[in-house]
Amino acid sequence: MINISEYIKNYSYLVEFSSEDQVYLAKCIELVIMANGDSQEEAIQEIKEAVRVHLLMLLEDGDQIPQP
Repeated sequence: MINISEYIKNYSYLVEFSSEDQVYLAKCIELVIMANGDSQEEAIQEIKEAVRVHLLMLLEDGDQIPQP
């Protein structure tokens, strides 16, 4: 059984402030997905939730989960 929490903990995340949008943008490097938030902490929470949902969808479709 795959432990999604372990994958989420071990993926690489990048958080940057977008002065154009006035939000923090978070990206998961391995999965190339993004999320945003009003603070760095919120952006990190949002990207981890987006990663969790993405991984669940991959599992549901029978696709391989990229290694961290």
